[in-house]
Amino acid sequence: MFARAGGEDVRLTVVAAAPGYGKTEAVRRRSRQARWCAGESAADFVRTRRWAPQVVLDEPAVSPGELREWLRRTPCEQVTLITRRPFEWEGAEQIGPVELALPAAAVGDEVYRATLGWPALARRWPDHEQYVVSTILPTLSPPARHLVATFARLGPVRRGLCVELGVDPAAIVELTRLGVLVGDRLVPAVAETVRAAGPTPVDHQRAATWYVRNGFPAAAARLLDRLGQHRRLAALLTDRGAEVLVAEPGLFSKHPLLREKAKALSAVHVERAEELFARARYPEALEHADLAVQLDEQDAALRVRGRVLRRLGRLDDALACVRDAADEPVRSPADRTGRTERF
Repeated sequence: MFARAGGEDVRLTVVAAAPGYGKTEAVRRRSRQARWCAGESAADFVRTRRWAPQVVLDEPAVSPGELREWLRRTPCEQVTLITRRPFEWEGAEQIGPVELALPAAAVGDEVYRATLGWPALARRWPDHEQYVVSTILPTLSPPARHLVATFARLGPVRRGLCVELGVDPAAIVELTRLGVLVGDRLVPAVAETVRAAGPTPVDHQRAATWYVRNGFPAAAARLLDRLGQHRRLAALLTDRGAEVLVAEPGLFSKHPLLREKAKALSAVHVERAEELFARARYPEALEHADLAVQLDEQDAALRVRGRVLRRLGRLDDALACVRDAADEPVRSPADRTGRTERF
């Protein structure tokens, strides 16, 4: 609610998101009685100070300052603003990408992972590239486009790294409010399209160093691998290999030096799994056993995983581990001969 001259109030709802989030459709469902003005028509409504109890201004062709001045004076009771740019006004109801995005159940897991429920991208997936290039990117401010072009080739978007790379960190707010940035990640379909469009000068070395120093080992590992800096990557894996493994398991098989690190790290997780197993902390032991097997399917890793799974009652999975580790066939505990696998 907004106090104005004469003591009256106007209710303002701001529906802000990038193109394709279904802003207009959402407003039509909830504002059936409102007068609808779009573009130049909305600008004319504002400039001629017309009146309606309820009005929808759909992308009005006026400056933010002009719109604010009108809001201070309008006798309209309910105003709904549809915009592709964030618009701040104290007390306004803000509806954005969080409310407009489709749930995973509506689009399927694969499409949701790529689009995060962005309706227009989900409908077009996997033929979404032209829509991103021609409809979404041109509506962003130059600083926001610069951020997208830079971080499409990097990893998590962080204010400190923006400063390090000469990217305007204020663009984070714009992209988050518009649904192009979710958490600290660009929507994957957008990032993929930007990468495919061609190279952009990015200081990967500086970004990798920043990620290492600020606790983002998986992002650093991706960049070091891309730069071919396998010795530096091997050192990172020695310190933070478990975290990298969860996000980038394929890195460990790309280079002989990394494969040796994988074996060594696997042995560490085997030892830790054995310790936890001896203390009957089976779920924690399984976490380390799983990591050990992912790093290197050596017999020791498979056997400790099999023992843990057996204690957790997952006999079929346990038997599969033992079979993989054994040189000779192993029978199930239910086998009538009475022979059992060696756990």
